[in-house]
Amino acid sequence: MKAKQLYIGIFLLLMAAGCKKSELDQQATDQLTVDNYWTNKDRALSGLAAAYSQLEGFVGWDNYVEARSVREFYREDYVLPGADAFNYPWWTEHYNFDFTSGNYAIDLLWRENYRGINFSNQVIENVGNMSAEAIEDGAKKQIIAEAKFLRAYYHFKLLNNFNQVIIRDKVPTSEADLSKGFSTRAEVYEFIINDLKEAELNLPLRKNRPATELGRITKGAAEAYLGKVYLYRAGDDKASAASYYTEAKKWLQLVVDSKEYDLDPDFGNMFNGVTKNSIESVFELQQTADASSGAVYRSYLSDWVAASELGGYGEIYGTPRLLTELLKEGKIVGGNYDPRVYASIYFNDSYFNNNADPKVYGNTYNDVFGAGKQTIAFRKWIPATPDRIGMSNAINFPLMRYADVLLMYAEVLNEQGSTDALKYITEVRHRANLPAAVAGNRQFVFDQIVHERVMEFTLEGNRFYDLRRWGMLTTAMQAAGRNFTADKAFYPTPSKEVINNPQAK
Repeated sequence: MKAKQLYIGIFLLLMAAGCKKSELDQQATDQLTVDNYWTNKDRALSGLAAAYSQLEGFVGWDNYVEARSVREFYREDYVLPGADAFNYPWWTEHYNFDFTSGNYAIDLLWRENYRGINFSNQVIENVGNMSAEAIEDGAKKQIIAEAKFLRAYYHFKLLNNFNQVIIRDKVPTSEADLSKGFSTRAEVYEFIINDLKEAELNLPLRKNRPATELGRITKGAAEAYLGKVYLYRAGDDKASAASYYTEAKKWLQLVVDSKEYDLDPDFGNMFNGVTKNSIESVFELQQTADASSGAVYRSYLSDWVAASELGGYGEIYGTPRLLTELLKEGKIVGGNYDPRVYASIYFNDSYFNNNADPKVYGNTYNDVFGAGKQTIAFRKWIPATPDRIGMSNAINFPLMRYADVLLMYAEVLNEQGSTDALKYITEVRHRANLPAAVAGNRQFVFDQIVHERVMEFTLEGNRFYDLRRWGMLTTAMQAAGRNFTADKAFYPTPSKEVINNPQAK
């Protein structure tokens, strides 16, 4: 999608959503309304672009770079805020687990996802009402399928962060529609699953997407997220976990058996802007710095992530516990550690000490690690080569990778007592030129999966949710010396929702 189209779509839908009809209304003939906007396929696609636009709050600096980062990174047990972070209490409240319902990042999370749900609902309803003359049936079904996936994605994002969620399944037409109570977690899971299943039926395979549509939702994405939702539900409802593992296996196996995806041979390039929408990408947040599209569409995430020693803002660093986990297998690949380590973090190691070929983002080794400094800085989300105009860039953010599908599949198989789990752990390890996974009892295999998820997904926003669904959150936070209590496993309903919605109590 081009950024120009995306922003136009947001504007038009916001304007259309605010229009109300009555017999006394007199509308200008050149004014766009709900009635005269949804008239052709291009308009439907523009509306769909608005629904995509709310993914991860990407349209705003506050939500994507700052709020998303502190929500998804600071709550993990392997990170430390940088010195500057303590100037922003609404950031460090997430690290210290003393956030309240008035926290700005929590409010943004609620608001942006419900905005995405609203945009998705507008597409589902209005495109659904378009005539055969306005849009051909195949395009109509596919656009609605993408909107249903997005509606499910936004609800799932909310369900993973808030203990109580309101299902929004239609465009509100009155103030009364806005006042709605919470659904049970089971009801929200069923709603998400139903949307994903309906979407999966009418989504194209990745191979049938033209190059101009890379990044848009595919059948494989819907199947992968069905597997993920069922796996998370197993952690949420352990009494019924066996049936959810069965469903998760079914959907993840479809992705594996499709042969549409594979592991990218160059792990690091998926996170530094070199590779976009690789063979490993199942669903990916798109960014572009191509001004020919009418507007650049990129973030400044690298400025936020990069250590101050590397010229960044220095808002986040790794902990010694993270380094210990990453290095636990020792130097076993050509005299070096697992290559995923070097693609994920900078640390005091001879690998980076080569002034003839600087590997520390254009700095010498001594710039970062001189005088015995034990800096543990993140390398993910930082451009491959120095960008002299700050570190703004157009690095895509993979939201679902095939490696995640393989490790989730291995986890399900292991929970079901199948030794086939080793095959899929080994496939992930072989990409890093590591030995095969080792057979053992269920706990032993599970421990290997936990380790591989650290190796693969460090600073990709998975760790907190993994620990919670495994029942390991309290133990991990205690080991990290964090001020965590079980009531902070989910965010409270934002105070604005409680004030404005009488039923959100």
